[in-house]
Amino acid sequence: MTNVSIALRERLEARVPFSTLELVHEATSVDGTVKALFHTAGGHPVEAVLMLFRDGRRSVCLSSQSGCPLTCTFCATGQMQFRRNLGEWEILDQALHFRRRGPISHVVFMGMGEPMLNFDAVVAAARRLPDLGVTNRRTTVSTVGWLPGLRRFVDEVEEPIRLALSLHAPTDALRSQIMPVNDRFPLDDVLAECLRYHELRRRRVFVEYVMLQGVNDSLDHARSLAELLDPTIFKVNMIPYNPTGMFEGSSRETMAAFKDFLHDAGFSPTLRLTRGRDIAAACGQLAATA
Repeated sequence: MTNVSIALRERLEARVPFSTLELVHEATSVDGTVKALFHTAGGHPVEAVLMLFRDGRRSVCLSSQSGCPLTCTFCATGQMQFRRNLGEWEILDQALHFRRRGPISHVVFMGMGEPMLNFDAVVAAARRLPDLGVTNRRTTVSTVGWLPGLRRFVDEVEEPIRLALSLHAPTDALRSQIMPVNDRFPLDDVLAECLRYHELRRRRVFVEYVMLQGVNDSLDHARSLAELLDPTIFKVNMIPYNPTGMFEGSSRETMAAFKDFLHDAGFSPTLRLTRGRDIAAACGQLAATA
């Protein structure tokens, strides 16, 4: 900006910062994935990820909190200290950071934090994403099943923003072992809200299911999952476990058998591609410490 005085530019820079976040570090994976570490004005760490796909998709994974208080055992974010919810513009500035280097086509709220614990800021940010070129139908908000926020999402969000459920186990007993939030909000209650979302919005619910060796990946687990979910309502995305120091990932053979069982049961399961694992940018690996 050269059409105003230097003094005015300096005052504007001091009073109207370019971003609510400070970029601390970036890392680039061998597959082209980029992870950015930011600090908030108070010094809290936040990570966001840009994923590039061969079909041209440029998808950004956004964080809604610095850390996460829900301590899912397979997730590195749950092992770090929880700081606070992020504000609307702290969420948007993650997307804007990557938008400045090129168009972005998709956004997923699957980074650090539980989006439904920060409902107002997450929904406000999601509603502004079309201004960045990301439509509602290409925006996905994920939840582990935090019911107060999930109920509000079902009742209040009329835009065609996608809903994803981090399920990861087909029974309450197993889910509580790996996801303590299930003790507070069991499967029946969470799935009832997902069904209500489908009934009201006529949209499918995406199910995230991380594959943990010897924990949730047997054919019996696949059978229980098929009995639990309606394939006309739920779309299952199987996620290879990305190392966080707690579990081992399922073998390719085990994942293939699990996928085949679901397919035979009437589902159209997808086995997710792993992006950015070598820079700890893959699903479940975000754990900013600096």
